[in-house]
Amino acid sequence: MHTITQKMNEIAGLENQYGSVLFRMGLTQLVDVGVRHLTDDNVEASIRQIIAEGEINKANGVVTIMTPEFQCQIVRCAAELAKFSIWDLFAYIKKYVPISN
Repeated sequence: MHTITQKMNEIAGLENQYGSVLFRMGLTQLVDVGVRHLTDDNVEASIRQIIAEGEINKANGVVTIMTPEFQCQIVRCAAELAKFSIWDLFAYIKKYVPISN
């Protein structure tokens, strides 16, 4: 298993390999692809799938870490976040979302 330092070094290696501009564009592409898939239809389909899987898990006695309701809230939150520009989200994360190791 990689330590957080090893992972950060791997990411830094990608930035060194591609250069800062392409690296930042790659991050933007990564987020943009996710945002484009958060259409109203896809969100509703995801929610239906989560609920259906939750019912199957419940019928089979499977206990999951997250409830289906919580998973649905994650999808809804992501859909709301997708309404913002990627750069506004990055700026917000940089300033207000502490990330711990």
